[in-house]
Amino acid sequence: MVRNKEKVCVVTVTYGDRFHFLKQVIDACFKEGVDKAIVVDNGSVLISKEKLKKYEKENKERLKVIYLNENSGSAYGYKVGLQDAYNCKECDFIWLLDDDNKPLENSLNILLNFWSSLEVDNKEEKIALLSYRFKKEQMAKESIINKLIVGKKNSFMGFHIKDLPKKILKHLKIRVNLITDKKEKTQATNVNVKYGVVPVAPYGGLFIHKNILNKIGYPNEEFFLYADDHDWTNRITKNSGKIYLLLDSKIDDLELSWHVPKSVKDTAFSIISRGNPQRVYYSVRNRVFFEINNLVDNKVIYWMNIFVYLLFISFSSTKNLKLIIKAIKDGYKGKLGKLEV
Repeated sequence: MVRNKEKVCVVTVTYGDRFHFLKQVIDACFKEGVDKAIVVDNGSVLISKEKLKKYEKENKERLKVIYLNENSGSAYGYKVGLQDAYNCKECDFIWLLDDDNKPLENSLNILLNFWSSLEVDNKEEKIALLSYRFKKEQMAKESIINKLIVGKKNSFMGFHIKDLPKKILKHLKIRVNLITDKKEKTQATNVNVKYGVVPVAPYGGLFIHKNILNKIGYPNEEFFLYADDHDWTNRITKNSGKIYLLLDSKIDDLELSWHVPKSVKDTAFSIISRGNPQRVYYSVRNRVFFEINNLVDNKVIYWMNIFVYLLFISFSSTKNLKLIIKAIKDGYKGKLGKLEV
């Protein structure tokens, strides 16, 4: 494996009872040649914490665990891990991974080689790379081709009334051979790209030089959960930087996120209308805050999208409807932080 002299540090955050995922991730990182791993234990359960302490002792030369007393949210967890990596002499590059993001063979080497090939002035403070979470293939390739990862202008939760006819047809499983659909299908299947530029990125898979923290700072812990990664990485784009998604640097998601459809019957509306209340609240509130500050330039269209979205939610289930409305109001007013919901 070709390596430069600069050292790579992995930062990840774990919680609950997830050691069985975390160990696979860290083992794979060491196999890839990572020099040091920093794990933030965000209030994991006792049995998982005990296993982690034993694992830390077995790898004491290259594994450091920071133990927090409670789950303080992803934003604070990654902030703590990033601060430790920034101040660590053994860390030059930081590779952020979720505790269930297992890097596949050669994934790190591909990142390093791509970094070395980039001829960009002061790239340490401008450029980020992103590994490819291939189980989210459609999202990844769409983000490269259409840059839709954050949604259209004035969209709400990725929904825009312009897309309504297509969404209805898809939901009813009606196949219509429109010319535009054929063109889009041809683009999606025939594009032979190895990388692309995306406007924002998740924590999982993000690869940066630690000097970029001098420009973009740390995640906003007031987000607590969800959208904190998009808010943070959006600062790279805003500072005239770029985030390159590399399709050959692959990461295996050992567990799919709660908002990923588990069957053909699942839709974005049904998932969020019946989802865990806390997850739903933070997802919606933080997304609204991010949209208002980055995507909205026509509030009339934005509120139209919200109204139609809520209408679809009510058709699916009214379980979380009041909570979603509260989250929209709080996000719009900028009321962040950890709240009892």
